[in-house]
Amino acid sequence: MATQIGSLARHTGVYGMGTIVGGIARAALIPIIARYIPAEEYGKASVVLIFIALLSIIFEMGLSSSLIKFVNEARTDEEKKRLVATILVGSLVLALPIALVCGLLFGQLSRLLLGSAQYGALVLVGVAGGVGNAMLQVGLSFERAFARSFRYFLYTLLKGGLSLVLSIALVVFLKKGAGGLIVGAALPPFVIGIVIYVRLFKRCGIRFSRAILRSVFEFGGPLVPMNLSMWVLCSSDIYLLRRLAVSAKALSEVGLYQYAQEICLVLVLPISALNLAWPQFLFSNYSKPEGRELFARVHSYFSFFVIEIGFLLAVFARQIIGLVGSADYQGSAQVLPLLAGSLVFYGFSVIFASGLYVTAKTRILALIVAVCGVLNVVLNIALIPHLGKQGAALATLVTNLVMMAAVLASAQSRFRIPFRVKPMAWALALAAAAAGALELASARYPLAGGAPARLLVAAGFSWALFTILGMKRRDLRNAAVMLSSIVKARSSSDASDLR
Repeated sequence: MATQIGSLARHTGVYGMGTIVGGIARAALIPIIARYIPAEEYGKASVVLIFIALLSIIFEMGLSSSLIKFVNEARTDEEKKRLVATILVGSLVLALPIALVCGLLFGQLSRLLLGSAQYGALVLVGVAGGVGNAMLQVGLSFERAFARSFRYFLYTLLKGGLSLVLSIALVVFLKKGAGGLIVGAALPPFVIGIVIYVRLFKRCGIRFSRAILRSVFEFGGPLVPMNLSMWVLCSSDIYLLRRLAVSAKALSEVGLYQYAQEICLVLVLPISALNLAWPQFLFSNYSKPEGRELFARVHSYFSFFVIEIGFLLAVFARQIIGLVGSADYQGSAQVLPLLAGSLVFYGFSVIFASGLYVTAKTRILALIVAVCGVLNVVLNIALIPHLGKQGAALATLVTNLVMMAAVLASAQSRFRIPFRVKPMAWALALAAAAAGALELASARYPLAGGAPARLLVAAGFSWALFTILGMKRRDLRNAAVMLSSIVKARSSSDASDLR
């Protein structure tokens, strides 16, 4: 079991490195945004960037998850090649006509997104970015399917490096503002996606099987509305904030809200890394006798790390914004704790959904996410007019909590895994109570808001978290092994098929 956890940690570590380096443009741009782009201008870029994310989901059609599942189930190299080629051809046949329609309607889309047709050029760049991101995700799923995490890292390194250089050149030196951010985010995945597709077509050939595509869509098809619902859950608040907040400061509110989300990158990265490594680990271990206990142990380690990181973000929100932001972005500290908490709930949902995946109940998962997406929209509509960006953050927090609970209940009834849910719940309650009490005390006693007092609270919470989760010295050693595996991460695929 320790070896298997080490393997997951190794791949998670490399995926994490890829996510970190691949997302280095976002991290490095955080202080640059605060210095060179006003909050209102950044709000404009944020709306176009969530449009790119929406198009990526539509163009990708759930094919990435299907590729991982069916490649792991294929018996021969020839079956794997035919499967990959069919998915590549199918993705292009389905995506390109939609992209063409979006390109022809760029003016109308610009008015819908930003209230004016003058930003049509940014929308066109967004369409290209949506196509590129979809192609990149399908291509990278090939590497994930064979646990080639190091090659995944190289591609994301290239994407992150190009995005960083291009964004800095356009924003800092050419003063392109929001447009520079959008081009920097959209162009690199478009170019790299084309390169990956060409490489895979050379290896697998250009061929197509209706039977394979039908089977692929039977599994991946329900994931499309689920992913769209997830987009609603994670990104619709940006658009609704622009439409429902006080018009005079709507884009500024969007900019402050999105900036707080960028600060949460420190929490997004480990969650994203595990999300990438988890499917291959899940499908290769769920049928083993020790599989369920293995998943529960990973959850315990994951709980410790994400709750700790989320608490630190909440407690030191003002200090963090003051360090990497500017006076124009101080308002981001008001929503940072809520967004950090919502990400913790989302991270748990990733692991809790395991039972629905291994029993092929993806439709149930899609239904849960869809309902939660509707809930999120309703809460945003109700809260944003009164609370602005705080209302959007609160809506996201509540929705992710509901989703986590629903996913856990549904998955456990079909494939029970001995997760230690009660200690996790007590730890979350303590984190919320401690962070809230500290804020109340800070309002009355200025010393309580200082860094020394917050460090003391953080240290006490860390000890309490370790105790509540029932972690022992043995768990510390196992965690150390996991961290060591992450540091020494290497790709160790034993596939000899499509190299």
